[in-house]
Amino acid sequence: MRNFTIITSLLLTAIILSFGFQGDKSDCLVVNNVVIQFEATNGNGNNLWLDNFSFGTRYTNDLTIASMNIRDKNYMMPGVTNMNITPVVTVLNSGRTAPSGATITLTDQSAYTSTKPISSVSAGGTIDVSFDALPFSINASKNLKAYINWSSDQNHMNDTLTQASVYLAGVQKKILFEAHTATTCGPCASQNPALDAFVQTHFDSIIAIKYHVWWPALGDPMYNANVPQARIRTQYNSVSAVPCLMVDGIIQQVSGYTTITNLQTPFDTRRAKASPIAISVTDTRLAGDTIKATISINVVSALPSNIDYRLRINAIERKITYSSPPGSNGETVFYDVFRRMYPSMDGIPINYSPGTYTVEYKYKRDAAWVDSMLYTAVFIQDEFNHEVINCEKARNYYADEKITVPSVVDNSVIPMTNNLSDSPLLQGNGVSMENMESPFPPPGWRVINADSNFTFWQYTYSAVNGPSMPGSRCLRINYYSYAENVGSKDYIRTKVFNNVNPGDTISFDWAYAQRPGYNDRLAVKISTDGGNTFPYTLFDRQGSVLGTAPSSSSGFVPTASQWGTFSISYANALGVNPSGAITPVKYSLSQNYPNPFNPFTRIKFEIPKNSFVTLRVFDILGRETAVILSENMKAGSYDVPFDASNLTSGVYFYKITAGDFSSIRKMLLIK
Repeated sequence: MRNFTIITSLLLTAIILSFGFQGDKSDCLVVNNVVIQFEATNGNGNNLWLDNFSFGTRYTNDLTIASMNIRDKNYMMPGVTNMNITPVVTVLNSGRTAPSGATITLTDQSAYTSTKPISSVSAGGTIDVSFDALPFSINASKNLKAYINWSSDQNHMNDTLTQASVYLAGVQKKILFEAHTATTCGPCASQNPALDAFVQTHFDSIIAIKYHVWWPALGDPMYNANVPQARIRTQYNSVSAVPCLMVDGIIQQVSGYTTITNLQTPFDTRRAKASPIAISVTDTRLAGDTIKATISINVVSALPSNIDYRLRINAIERKITYSSPPGSNGETVFYDVFRRMYPSMDGIPINYSPGTYTVEYKYKRDAAWVDSMLYTAVFIQDEFNHEVINCEKARNYYADEKITVPSVVDNSVIPMTNNLSDSPLLQGNGVSMENMESPFPPPGWRVINADSNFTFWQYTYSAVNGPSMPGSRCLRINYYSYAENVGSKDYIRTKVFNNVNPGDTISFDWAYAQRPGYNDRLAVKISTDGGNTFPYTLFDRQGSVLGTAPSSSSGFVPTASQWGTFSISYANALGVNPSGAITPVKYSLSQNYPNPFNPFTRIKFEIPKNSFVTLRVFDILGRETAVILSENMKAGSYDVPFDASNLTSGVYFYKITAGDFSSIRKMLLIK
């Protein structure tokens, strides 16, 4: 950017020194080592939703290669030495118009080349392109290269993806079935028998765990026996309805157990994947009702990069029988009931180097647990995308025979694999985009939990999407269902961005409805030193000011119109005003929209320089009825929500004061 105005304060001088000239952008200052951090603070309030992050300036015509379904390390089943893979490359339209005449080519830079057309895809949308079968031999690496051919493309720096990929020896995996149920759930009583029968039929290859939840009504004794862990695991699996089944942490089936394909299809899909890790687990009864779980973990091949695998150890009761129904749905027999996870819900990090490792963990049997029904179930899970890599249990028969004490159940090795495609960081040199449609977090992004408790950022599995880009998924933080740890924080950090133009725009969609009496908070901050410190805040809202929809006492799920979009130039976010940055030239206050409204409306205003801003609402008698804003704000354009649920119908006035500027407008509330 030309004519860059240097503000001569010591703080801003430090900022300017981080700028530098680079490459073909020699006529503008660029910035390196930029990281954006989203910081969510729990107020026990309501669900907070995030979607469609972008950073940069969008071209009119710009296609980006987002990801490939073949990872750097993949795995073959035992005995298999050759296989054909169908490569799939995801293309993002990071421009503003739909492409026409574009193609994409994939080559292994030797004998294989396949070229396919790129169908029309709307701005901000993605499309999967499937290529001809690509043969792989075990342990033979291929240097894959995918590139876009489109004469109209204005940004060729994001047209190519290269990756060295190899298929290594793997093992057959077992499948984790995590079911969520409740004794107060009527449909659970009719659906659970079908699930139990399927598990019994596949008992040698399914590890089943049933978590009991706290809705539709309280009173489930198996939930009451371990409330904190039952809640955390239910939230971890993004479960909001019961009965619900999570298969290997990534495939969710809500109800429908009586249709066999709803269970068989996800089972077969996951069973076809090979795993780089084999697991076995043996239970030994010791004196004093102590159980020793001996877990053998065999890393048979090198693991994929950018992973965070955790071992989770669980005490499971195979069968619990009540003489009369403990809940309202009539069920008296319950299988594979979750009792406790050890040593905590966070799990234990594992050794990633190939080799065999032994983990011994001792836990005491609770007096209420029937010893003959008790066994240990273990699984290894990718903490980022939640995929279960393999699982095993110390009980390989489904009958109710009593276990002799002391006893040892010698279990054979069987495990699982992570063959998900790398979740794309949708990036171009013109604009970097993440539409939250892929397993979380994207490559280069990080999830950080400051208090080492459960991390709440998670993808939603329902059709919820922000307005800025097409899609059907987004990120959610489930504060509505989490009743502990007020003030705990969860962070998401983006990758490091380089070659940033000070006029580039940071933008994201968010949605929130305040739960009356509770205040959650979202702050978005910038680092200019690669993520070591975050001294600059571009967004910080809580409670009703954070809201984009009317307050709600129930779990908030946004509709298409209940989102907010925040945008600000990088320079304005840091308080630097380069010539040519998109900065308002004067103060202004716009008419609220909609108007008349009931009970939710939005108010837009612009401030040309950093100012202390107040935005207040008055009734027709001049009495103050609400304070929407009262804070220091950076120069920029703003669009803030106003919830008038607590006001009666009538004429109201809203007034902005910013520096020497003041303006008043009228609005009409009709209920």
